[in-house]
Amino acid sequence: MNYVTSETIAASLNDVDWSATGNEQQAVLMANAWLNEQRLPSYTDVVPSEILAAGAYIAKEVIAGTMYQGRTEGTVVSKSVKAGSVSSSKTYADGVDGQSMSAGEQMALVLIKPYKTTAPLIVELGRF
Repeated sequence: MNYVTSETIAASLNDVDWSATGNEQQAVLMANAWLNEQRLPSYTDVVPSEILAAGAYIAKEVIAGTMYQGRTEGTVVSKSVKAGSVSSSKTYADGVDGQSMSAGEQMALVLIKPYKTTAPLIVELGRF
């Protein structure tokens, strides 16, 4: 599904020149791919403004070159500290969760959180 377009991104960012320094088509494509990966519902009429804003944040990150690259630190899954003889330890998640996120991607996730589908997909099979 295509959630965002160049026009909806410009409106969400209130910036008609949002893509002046990058590849606009690639940014729109990557923003829609990112949104589709988030298990959001499909909308036939009106896409909620929060989802449009999330797509705009992702597109802006793509234009800035900070999406899917430049990540230096991931999600911490455990920490340990020792006072005597000083010690510190951090364990990071593996895979995608092990990558840190840009501020725009973090904001996009916050915006779409109420719309994400977390329930498993259930398909009724009926009788044959």
